[in-house]
Amino acid sequence: MIISYPVTRSHPAGRRACLAGCKAEDRPMLIDFSNHNVIEDYDVCVVGAGPVGIALAIACEDRGLSVLVVESGGEHPDSFTAQLSAGHLVNPQHAPADIAICRGLGGTSRWWGGRCVPFDDADFAPGPDQTTSVWPLDHPEITRWYGGAADFFGIAPDRFVSPAGGWTAFGDTRCEQLERWTSQIDAGERHYARLASSPQITMLLGATVTAIELGDGGRRVSGLCLADRKRRTTIAPPCIVLACGGLESTRLLLQLRTAHPDVLGLSSGALGRGYMGHLSGKIADIVLADPDAISVHDFFLDGGVFARRRLTLTAAALRRHGLRNIAFWVDNPAFRVADHGNGLLSLVWLALAIPWLGRRLVAEGVRLNHVGRRPHAWLRHILNVVSNPFSTIRDLAQILTHRLLVKPRKPGFILHNRSGRYALHYMAEQSARPESHVDLSDRKDPLGLPYLRVNLRYHEDDAQSVLRAHDVLDRDLRQAGLGRLDYHCGRAERLASILDQAHDGYHQLGTAPMGSNPSTSVVNADCRVHGIENLYVASSAILPTSGQANPTFVTVALALRLAAHLACRIRRSRLGVAA
Repeated sequence: MIISYPVTRSHPAGRRACLAGCKAEDRPMLIDFSNHNVIEDYDVCVVGAGPVGIALAIACEDRGLSVLVVESGGEHPDSFTAQLSAGHLVNPQHAPADIAICRGLGGTSRWWGGRCVPFDDADFAPGPDQTTSVWPLDHPEITRWYGGAADFFGIAPDRFVSPAGGWTAFGDTRCEQLERWTSQIDAGERHYARLASSPQITMLLGATVTAIELGDGGRRVSGLCLADRKRRTTIAPPCIVLACGGLESTRLLLQLRTAHPDVLGLSSGALGRGYMGHLSGKIADIVLADPDAISVHDFFLDGGVFARRRLTLTAAALRRHGLRNIAFWVDNPAFRVADHGNGLLSLVWLALAIPWLGRRLVAEGVRLNHVGRRPHAWLRHILNVVSNPFSTIRDLAQILTHRLLVKPRKPGFILHNRSGRYALHYMAEQSARPESHVDLSDRKDPLGLPYLRVNLRYHEDDAQSVLRAHDVLDRDLRQAGLGRLDYHCGRAERLASILDQAHDGYHQLGTAPMGSNPSTSVVNADCRVHGIENLYVASSAILPTSGQANPTFVTVALALRLAAHLACRIRRSRLGVAA
């Protein structure tokens, strides 16, 4: 049961959601929907308790607002709530919903790697086929919130640039952008004590939003319908923020459009269209002219936080070459490819390939990515291990020490070698195209909500951009005398390899895009749905471009900005009422 720990304090009267029948000094902050009724007395209702929802709730409390967080799952995953998303129909380029969506306190942060990367200025500039930016904000409007996002994830300071000597800048390439890694990936666990003892935040767990009701001619949300397997109720929040992930936030908006097709922000055709993830994979090795230069590309501690440099192209180069944004980093050979001959990499693959063991080591999506498609080279991997027993044991002991015994925990490892040859991983921008979309299917979940039909499509133009970006990097490496790229296949096969590896479903971008024009967007610059006064969206769905960065960090930054907006708006409303 969720409320197994009493929290005792006094609360400001009339400034928070509370339990019916509970005295103020006895109100627990994490409550189970199946056992309690909620009195609607709070400033903001946040739907979803993933990292974005938690960050928004804490930021609202810091600004004097009372918050009700409605979360479909509980403190721990359970089979019933997993069913509520598992039935989404996805195409082969998309991860199964049961490993891409996690309901419960902490949300999908339970499963992510913890990589925090900001967006670039280039992401806010017109793309190769655009004359104006699709963003209604300039990048500085978001960068001012990066410090708060870094604090939230425990990766402060928000330092995302670190010069690297001769590698810092060469030709069109830069090797100074940092990704910073949180050591405690589960946002619910990281902020549990704050949430459990908060005087202004109530976490209502086990309550699934099944519908949004509109009143006042469709201009305001008049009710949120909540349900679990046994009961249903409707609440009337004064202000609602959907922070339940890219796909699930879009799902609720699509259902709302079915009932209210003429609402401005829902009728434009932008809702559900332009679904994006990233193109990610490996088509080349990087061969370093100086094998010792691997230290530039390996994980290192910066301000007590592990960081790693990424190879990127300048904004000017992206414009000049007509490329979409992309980042590269040095990596180990793919675990699944036994040709590497490395005993440790094969041992890791063997552990991940055994489902019950691999699932205890990493999230299922990560496991499947590393294991790869059948047929598997079991015998060759076993031979790699037994042929190099001493080096395998030595490397394993070193990695386990850094992963299990040393704080902070090292997020990954790169096996150094004297040849200077390593795999080169890329993560590249996917463009928003209408043929990549999500909509409601005819199938329904156990609570009656239609499942989604997800059609994630990659375009050849995006793959061509990835290929040409490799050419730019290879040219710059050779001209600077720093190294070269060795491709895994001939040029004629590379495009097919990029498209074959293109697979996502975890980042869930662009299906409710932010914009200034209601005819081409769903929410405005303040994350408010066009035409609805009190409905906001704070999820990766509102990002109109995907860039080269995973979206969690920047979406949390936008949530912090939204908290400031809500506090200002509510404060003005109170002054107006008082006047």
